[in-house]
Amino acid sequence: MPSRADTLLSVVRRMTAERMLLEGASVHAVAQALHLSEQTVRRYRAIVATGGLDTLSKLGVGGRASALDREALEWIATALPSSARLHGFDSDAWTNARLRELIERRYGVRYSRVYVWQIATNLGLGHVLSKSRR
Repeated sequence: MPSRADTLLSVVRRMTAERMLLEGASVHAVAQALHLSEQTVRRYRAIVATGGLDTLSKLGVGGRASALDREALEWIATALPSSARLHGFDSDAWTNARLRELIERRYGVRYSRVYVWQIATNLGLGHVLSKSRR
């Protein structure tokens, strides 16, 4: 049975990146496909080169466990590609502030803007959040 860390979206995405590299994809292509920075993809490649896939899979995810469970993250992953209007906002665009507000309304937890961005990024949806504050 996989550990909790093995099923985290960030770990799955990390391992997907390395699998793509091993199959011959370029660093740029992997970064684009998985919404990672090229620097991160190169770092993953270097970790595998020196310690193997096992080392990459065991790379820490950091921090304490999120109050959001897998079901909550899946709900967010479904909500972000849709219009923000469907969730009570006055335009279609998603911003960090709107996602923060939605998470607080729905799940009763308040996160920093950095952690909310990390949630969206781990879901492969960081690019959906616009740069505006509201």
